[in-house]
Amino acid sequence: MEPIRRLGVLILEWASLAIGVAVAAAFGFLSYGDRVSTLVVIAVVLGVFNSFLRPIIQMVLMVVSLPLLILTLGLGAYLVLFFANGAILYLTDSLISDFHVKRWAWATLTISLTSWFISSALGIDQFRPLRRAQEARTKAKEKPEDVIDV
Repeated sequence: MEPIRRLGVLILEWASLAIGVAVAAAFGFLSYGDRVSTLVVIAVVLGVFNSFLRPIIQMVLMVVSLPLLILTLGLGAYLVLFFANGAILYLTDSLISDFHVKRWAWATLTISLTSWFISSALGIDQFRPLRRAQEARTKAKEKPEDVIDV
């Protein structure tokens, strides 16, 4: 059941990205043509980039912006995440010919907020596997209760 659930969550995340792109296009922050197939391809590419490239981009940006993170007591991490999402958006723009980003900051903000809102409304918890792993580690570290045999 778990692989089917993960596939369903992945499809829902891609759908939320597609809706985010459609909302950003409706506001005029980007354009993708009029075909739904282009929107689906954009959502899949954004989803794959978010899964595999974004952690690498975030790590590099966090290291480069370490003084900013120290000065802002960690609040600069939101700015780093914002620029990482913008970089992913521009990589998608360079890969897909019908996709053009006009205002990257507004498009990034619109797609991020829309997909976050939809994922939250549908109950998609991206951090559930991490929490389960942490719970398993803490249970493994707990000492078993002492039992007195008579």
